[in-house]
Amino acid sequence: MKKSWLIICLINFCIAAIMGILMRLNYLIPMEFNYGFMLHAHSHTVILGWCYLAVYGFLLSNFLSKDELEKPVYNRLFWVTEISVIGMMASFPFQGYALFSIFFSTLHILCSYYFCHLLLKNHRKITPIEGKMLKTALFFMFFSTLGVWCLGPVASSGAKDSAFYNLAIQFFLHFQFNGWFLFAVLGLFFSKIQKMGIILSQKMFKPFYWTFLGSIFLTYGLPLSWYFSSTIAQISNSFGLILQLISLFFLAKLLSPHLKKIRQNLSRTTLILYGFAFSCLVLKILIQSATFLPEIALASHTIRNFTIGFIHLIMLGIVNTFLFAFITEISYFKSNYKFGNYSILLFLSGFVIMEFLLFHQGFCAYIGQKSVINYPLNLFLSSILLLIGLLFLLTIIFKSKKTTL
Repeated sequence: MKKSWLIICLINFCIAAIMGILMRLNYLIPMEFNYGFMLHAHSHTVILGWCYLAVYGFLLSNFLSKDELEKPVYNRLFWVTEISVIGMMASFPFQGYALFSIFFSTLHILCSYYFCHLLLKNHRKITPIEGKMLKTALFFMFFSTLGVWCLGPVASSGAKDSAFYNLAIQFFLHFQFNGWFLFAVLGLFFSKIQKMGIILSQKMFKPFYWTFLGSIFLTYGLPLSWYFSSTIAQISNSFGLILQLISLFFLAKLLSPHLKKIRQNLSRTTLILYGFAFSCLVLKILIQSATFLPEIALASHTIRNFTIGFIHLIMLGIVNTFLFAFITEISYFKSNYKFGNYSILLFLSGFVIMEFLLFHQGFCAYIGQKSVINYPLNLFLSSILLLIGLLFLLTIIFKSKKTTL
């Protein structure tokens, strides 16, 4: 990935973190901004400005040949996509979903379609496992945006606060997080370990792939059950949860024979990050499995702390940690590994504290007790730790003399 690309991605992440800090500070010192609008700006910036663009860079650098990657079209597409992110940063805090924010959101979606077309058309020769993971990730990227296209017609019909409008948003978020991003980072991980000479078992991969894929479709039954009292939606979610647990078993069977070789080929920092990311994936599946119980399924929607904590677990705990692990495998990071390790440690410390606070506060709300910890202040301080870690990491990349990472 080009150095300039990664710098821009991390700057986007820092801006999203600052927006998050402002929202936390608002609970301590009331400020003059629209909280809902700022929340839209924060979420769009971190998802589309950091996660999407970082995955964009890593997928291109991993699945294109060197000659293909040097073509100007990929650089131009990156910067047009970044313009759409900047447009969302500038418009969402002041107007929420309105003319300019919708225009830039639409531009981002169109850029993602073109990216999908280019990568599918021009990728290098890849293994069957790489091909399955890549194509499925790109499918979910496209599929998730169908929810976005439904928002306009539903809103224009006067049903902006309806169940259908909310389900369209949940459709986008569910298949973005659980489909596009998870398949992308896992596909990159499989690709990287195969480059070590590891041959993954097709016998173990196939049941992992199909159970994981099926679970993503079926667990959309959970948000459906929030808005419609449907036994079918609850049954769908229950079967999806079972498939998700089965997929975890086959993932362990797929990777366990190669753990020794993986440890031999990766640095300690990279191994810790991969371990942390997979631990968060296991935790995500276990927490999600609790929604098998109807009262927990309802609480996952009605108690906001649970919702926010779960989203952060996927995006920061899994996707972001995989991205950090990919960064540590590059030579520039190894030459500054001490400072880099501190930056990642600070970030992950802030993340762990934040997750504890969110789920603790949610649990207290669930059992009807008041939290004994100073929740607003500590959540604000944990957000500061995240930002400091990001700024340190950004400094390392910025000072690197390398132009290609």
